[in-house]
Amino acid sequence: MIDKIKSVFDIFDVGDLRFFLIVAKKNFKNLISLTLLISLIVFLFSLNQEKKYLSSATIVVAPDEQNLVNIEEVYSLESLNNRINNQMAILKSDEVYEYILSDKKNITQFKNLYSQNNQNVFQRIFTKKQTIDKAFLKNILSQNFSVRNIPRSDVLELSFVSNNPKISQLALNSIIESYQRYEIDSKIQITNYANTKITERLKELVNQMDIAQKKLSKYKRENNLVDTGSVKELKINEIESISKRIIEAKSNYQKQQNDLLSIKVADGDVDALMSVEELRSAEQISNIKNSLDANNSNIQSLLLVYTDKHPKIIQANELTASLENQLKDILDETIQQKAFELSNLNNFIQLSEEEMQKATNELRDIEEKESGMLQFSREVESSKKLYESFLQRVKETNEAQNLQVSKLKIIETPNLPSTPFAPQPLKSSLMAFLISGIGIFSLLYYREMNSSVIKSPEALESSNIPQIGILPRVEMLKRGYHILQMFIEDASSSFAEAIRSSRATIESKFQKNKSYLVTSSNPSEGKTTFAFNLALSLEKSSKVLFIEADIRRPSVLNGFYQFDKEILGLGEIISGSAQLKQVIFKVPGTNLDIITSGEKRFDMSDIVNKEQIKKFFDVLKLEYDYVIIDSPPVQPVSDTLILAQASDYNLFVIRSEETRTASFMSSIKKIQNVGTKVDGIIMNDLDTSKDSYYSYYYSYSPQYYYTKN
Repeated sequence: MIDKIKSVFDIFDVGDLRFFLIVAKKNFKNLISLTLLISLIVFLFSLNQEKKYLSSATIVVAPDEQNLVNIEEVYSLESLNNRINNQMAILKSDEVYEYILSDKKNITQFKNLYSQNNQNVFQRIFTKKQTIDKAFLKNILSQNFSVRNIPRSDVLELSFVSNNPKISQLALNSIIESYQRYEIDSKIQITNYANTKITERLKELVNQMDIAQKKLSKYKRENNLVDTGSVKELKINEIESISKRIIEAKSNYQKQQNDLLSIKVADGDVDALMSVEELRSAEQISNIKNSLDANNSNIQSLLLVYTDKHPKIIQANELTASLENQLKDILDETIQQKAFELSNLNNFIQLSEEEMQKATNELRDIEEKESGMLQFSREVESSKKLYESFLQRVKETNEAQNLQVSKLKIIETPNLPSTPFAPQPLKSSLMAFLISGIGIFSLLYYREMNSSVIKSPEALESSNIPQIGILPRVEMLKRGYHILQMFIEDASSSFAEAIRSSRATIESKFQKNKSYLVTSSNPSEGKTTFAFNLALSLEKSSKVLFIEADIRRPSVLNGFYQFDKEILGLGEIISGSAQLKQVIFKVPGTNLDIITSGEKRFDMSDIVNKEQIKKFFDVLKLEYDYVIIDSPPVQPVSDTLILAQASDYNLFVIRSEETRTASFMSSIKKIQNVGTKVDGIIMNDLDTSKDSYYSYYYSYSPQYYYTKN
C-alpha cells in the first residue's frame, strides 16, 4: 500500500511520502485546529439552512398501442430517444403547469401548505414575505421539478424539491395528473385534425389514380403494347445465340488464318507444309506421305545391294517422283480450299455481326417502351396503395376518437418524505473537514517546499538516503589559507577532521577503483570544496584522480593553481583535440592527479552520451583507486544527468540554511528519473555551535549503506 502511495507522489513529482509525514507532524496542531474550526462553522451554518424535502415517483411513458393517427406519423418516423425526450419536455412544459394553475383546488392546497411553513430566525429576518399567486407557483414548479430517463428504457424518474414534504408530494401528483389530462386532450385534437386532413387527402388520391390509369392506357395504345416481358426474353436469347456463333466463327477464322500463314512461310517445302496440323491429319495426304516414306526406305535398302542403274533402283526412284507429284498436287488443292474457307468465314462473321447489331437495336427499343409502360404502371400502383393506406387510417381514427387513454403508467406513486435530504450537517461538516484539511495541508506543504531551507541533518531523514559527512561552518580562515585545500593547509581544524570522517565512511562502505560524482542542487553550495578536499585526503593512501567536469562554468581550479604548461582538460578530450596523457596534471605539493575543465566551452549533452562517458571513466578506473568527479549543479544544466548515469556512486552536497527543500527534492527526482540514484548526502556549512547538532552528531550512525556494481 505504501509503495502505491509513493508511486502517486512520484508521478506528480511533489516530494517524498516521508517528507509529507514530517510536514504533517510539524503542523499537526494548527492543521487540526483550523479544520475543526471550519467544520464547526459549516455545521452551524447547515443547521440554520432551510430544510429541503425530496419527493420522487417513477413512471413509464409507453408507446402507442392503438395506432392513433397524427400528421407527424403520416410523414415521418420518430425514434425511441426522440419520443422519450419529447415526453420529458412535455412534462416540464408551460402547458402542463397551466393545467395545474387553472385548477382552483390545486391553488388552494398550495396556499394552505405554504402558510404552514415554519421559518427560523434568520429566514424571518432576511427573507421577504412572498405572495402565493400563480406566477410564484409556476416559478416554484419549473425550478424545483426534475425528470430523468433511465437509459435504454421508457422509464422516467420524477422528483420535486420543497421546504415542505407535503408540497413536494402535492406538486408531483399535480404534475402527473396534468400531464395525463394534457396528453388526452392533445390526442383528441390531433386525431380530429388528422381525420380532416386524411379525408382531404383521400379525395386527391382518387383523382391521381384516375389520371395515372388514363396515362397508362394511352401509352399502351400508342406503342401497341400488351405485355413486353416474353418478347424481351426471346430477343435476349436470340442475341446470346448470335453472340456464341460469332465467337465460334472468329475462333475458326483465326485458326485458318494461322495455318495459311504457316503455309506461306513454308514456301512449297513439303516437310514444312506437313508441320501444319490440318494438312498432316488429312487421310489422303497421310497415306501418300507414308507410302513415300516406305519407298524411300526401300531405296535405301536396295542401294546396299544394287547400283544406281539397276532396274529396281530406277523403278523405285520413278515411284518416289510419282508420289511426290501426287503429294504436291493434293497439298496445293488443300491450300486453295483453306483459302476459300477463310473467305467464307470472314463473310459469315460480317453477316452475323450485322444481325447482332440489328437484334441489339430491337432489344433497346423494347426496353425503352417497357420502361415507359412500367413508369405509368408504378404510378398507378403507388396511388392505389397510398389510397388503401389512408382509407385504413380513416377507419382507425374514427375508432380511436372514443378510445383515448393516457400512455403514462405509474410504477411508484409520489412519496411523502419523512426526513429532509438537505441540509445534512454531519455530512457537510465531514466533507468540510476533509476538503479544508487537504487544502490547508497543501498550503502548508507548499510553504515548506518553497520557503523552507534545510537547516540540520534531521531534515534529511525523510529522504531515506545515507548521510556520509557533515562539514562544520568555517567562520574565519587564517591568513593565507584557502578553503579549497583546507585539508592540507589546516590539518588540525574541525573541517579537516570532518573530511577525514567522510573519507573513512567512503573507504569502509564503498569499493575502490570506482568513480564518485559530487554534485548539488545549485551553485555555491560547496560541492567543489568538498570534492577537492576529499580527493586530497584520499591521495594520502590511494591513487586518486580529480576531474573538474563543470565545463560550462569551471571553478577556481584553473586560476588557483599555476601549471608550467598549456592548460588542456576535459573539454579538449571530449572534442577530440587532446590525448589523455596531455590533460593530467599533478597538484603542486601532492600526489593528486587532476584533469581541469580545459579551455573548451560547450553543452556536453550535444557532443557525448552516457555510454561514451562511462567508457572514459572505466579506462581511468583501471589506473586509479578513486576517480572524483566535480560535476555541475543539477538544476541549471543537464550535463550532470549524463555524468550521473556514467559514474558508479553519486554524492550530493547540501548547504545548511541555504539549500531549499523544494530544490533538493526536485534534484533528487531528476537524478532518479534518468535511472540512477543518490548514494550519499553531505551536509555542508552546519552551525556546530547549536546544541541540536551535538546531540545528533554523536548519536548519528547511518542506518545502512549499499554499493553499486
